[in-house]
Amino acid sequence: MSLPIKIENFLLKQNTDLIHLETVGSTMKEIKKHTGDKNICLIADEQTEGIGRRGNQWVSPKGNIYLSFLFKYNLSIEHHFLFTAVTANSIILCLNNYINENIYIKWPNDIIINDSKIAGIMTDIIEYKGIKYIIIGIGINIETSPKLSDYKTCCVNNFNSNLIYEELLLNFFQTFFSEYEMIINNEQSNIINKFRDNMKDLNRKKTILLPNGKKEIVFIKNLNLDGSLLIEKEGKQESIFSARITDDFN
Repeated sequence: MSLPIKIENFLLKQNTDLIHLETVGSTMKEIKKHTGDKNICLIADEQTEGIGRRGNQWVSPKGNIYLSFLFKYNLSIEHHFLFTAVTANSIILCLNNYINENIYIKWPNDIIINDSKIAGIMTDIIEYKGIKYIIIGIGINIETSPKLSDYKTCCVNNFNSNLIYEELLLNFFQTFFSEYEMIINNEQSNIINKFRDNMKDLNRKKTILLPNGKKEIVFIKNLNLDGSLLIEKEGKQESIFSARITDDFN
């Protein structure tokens, strides 16, 4: 795959250098080698050791989007979730140009269509020479999706077989950096509201799996500004930062 020069030029206008590799173990790991003064976007044609949520393998054949961003992290730790939210919002806005289906966010970091996962997001904060950086990992199924027994997947090609990969990729970058301006402009509420509007399980009773292995039936009332869920159980409200909705994806 050759990336058009207009993609590289667009990223340069965003003060972001492009690194394109045919094969990597993981874009999340590989991009750490390039920590320094510049923002980086690293994109790979395939990953051999892709990392999904909770450390599970992200199946990563050629033909899909696998990329990571590396930016300096200048926010307080409680605003970490804003990067996941901006990325999720961007993916949905981009895919809406190619897919005539309802596209939802599965809290906290999966994008789904008809209960099938089409994209996933990971974020990580690292420190190098006393400076903090945020890494945003993104995987979007474009041409194919893995056939797995424990959860359903889909790809853009299932809904639109006439797309041009490079055009979709450029559209995503344009959408992402437009949405990213909201972080720069301290528009936290607008970011969270967009994310909230696209959530699948908001205002529903669901079973959640807590980190201690306990399952609870709760009513998901809201999404807080810090990305935690406001839930209600047995007439009491509480916020949870880490949990899995049991029909969630790996």
